[in-house]
Amino acid sequence: MLRQSKNRLYLPLTLFFSLLWLLFVLLTPPERTLGTLIRWVFAHGSLTQASVLVFLAAALFSAGYLLGNHSWRRWLLVTGWVAFGLWVLGFLVSMIPARLAWGVWIDFHEPRTQMMLRIMVVGLIFLIITQWVKHPQFTAIAQILFTFILLFLVRSTGMIRHPANPIGESPNAILPVLYSGAFFAATLATLCFSGWLVNRKSLLKNLHPGGAERTEGEKTEGRRHFSP
Repeated sequence: MLRQSKNRLYLPLTLFFSLLWLLFVLLTPPERTLGTLIRWVFAHGSLTQASVLVFLAAALFSAGYLLGNHSWRRWLLVTGWVAFGLWVLGFLVSMIPARLAWGVWIDFHEPRTQMMLRIMVVGLIFLIITQWVKHPQFTAIAQILFTFILLFLVRSTGMIRHPANPIGESPNAILPVLYSGAFFAATLATLCFSGWLVNRKSLLKNLHPGGAERTEGEKTEGRRHFSP
C-alpha cells in the first residue's frame, strides 16, 4: 500500500518539476551577447548536466547493489536508461542553438559536440551489451565504468566555439539563479520519472527479464506446481 501511494506521487511530481524547468527557461531574460538564444543554452545545459548527475546516481545505486543492497537493483537499471535518454535529449536540444549561432545543426569540428556523440555511441554499446548479458552484477559494474568514462570526457574535453561559461561571465546576476533552478528542476523531474518507472514491474521485466524479481503470486504458483 505504501509503495502504491508513493508511485501515485511520482508522476505528478515529474510533471510539476518538468513545468518548473520550463518556467525557469522561459523566464530567462535576454543576455547581452547571446540575446534570447540564452534560453536554448539554458535548456541544453541544464538537461545535459542533469543527465550527468543522474548517471552518478545510477553509479551509486550500482555500488550499493554490489555491496549487498539488492533493493537498489531496479533503480540502477532504470536510472541508467533514463540518464542516457536525457543525455540524448540534451544533445537534440543543442542542435537548435548551434543552428542559430553557428549556422549548422551539428558542428562536428567542435570538441564538445564530438564528446557528446562519443558518449551516445559508447552508452548505446553499453546498453546493448548489458541487455545481451542480462546479469544485474554485470550491469552494475558496467554502469559504474561508464559513469567514470563520462566524467573523464566531460572534464577533459576542450572547446573551440562553444562558450566556456556564458552564464557565469554574464553581468546579469539573475542568470545563475535561473540556471540553477532549471538544473535542479530537470534533475528532480528525471529522478521522479525514474521512481515512477521503477515501480512498474512490467517495465522491469522488459529491461532485465533474466533478473526480475518474482512476485508473491508467481512464488505461490510455483509452489503449487511443484507440490506433490
